[in-house]
Amino acid sequence: MDLEQAARQLMAGKNGAALQQITQSQEGARLAARFDGAKLERAAQAGDTQVLAALLKDVLSTPEGRSFAAQVQKAVDGHGR
Repeated sequence: MDLEQAARQLMAGKNGAALQQITQSQEGARLAARFDGAKLERAAQAGDTQVLAALLKDVLSTPEGRSFAAQVQKAVDGHGR
């Protein structure tokens, strides 16, 4: 399964609305801006997990990133935002 397919499945699942709300929040937009979109896309298409892990580690090393990840985890687990 590729990254886009996994994301589509999550968004289409029972907690998709909560995930969409989180990802479209101001916090989500600020964190998305930290990613180099072209680098992320190339790594995802190539299946380069080392680059993907490094990009995620960079974002998750910030307090905002950890907070965002916790919100996403709660939404995936079905506990809303």
